[in-house]
Amino acid sequence: MAGAEESQGAPARQRAWLMGAVAAAGGATLLGMLTGPLFGGFFLLTGVPAATPLLLLWHARGCARLCLVIGTALLIWGVVAFQILMFLFLPAALLFLTAAFVQPGSRPGAVWTVVTPLAVTAVFAWALL
Repeated sequence: MAGAEESQGAPARQRAWLMGAVAAAGGATLLGMLTGPLFGGFFLLTGVPAATPLLLLWHARGCARLCLVIGTALLIWGVVAFQILMFLFLPAALLFLTAAFVQPGSRPGAVWTVVTPLAVTAVFAWALL
């Protein structure tokens, strides 16, 4: 059964950090598409999924978990694809990670906090090999 904090949606602080993260990802997408037109598709495919946590604003813990997954993925992708300007997504990644942990009542939980970076790293390693 959902708790009271989950049924009310994401708290105001979490929403604010999330909106900043989505705005930073959108700005990085636009800047990357203008700067490196050869890699515009990569920027678009990286920036569009960054808006998906907005769909879960009604569920605080689910939104925090998705912020953790997307923030970790953007952080790894920004480092791995550094040469094609994906480092522009690093500020958005840090904002997503902050949005995941900003509100004590809606944090993703210990298991998610440990397993998510390992799982995302394993997916990237598998995809690159």
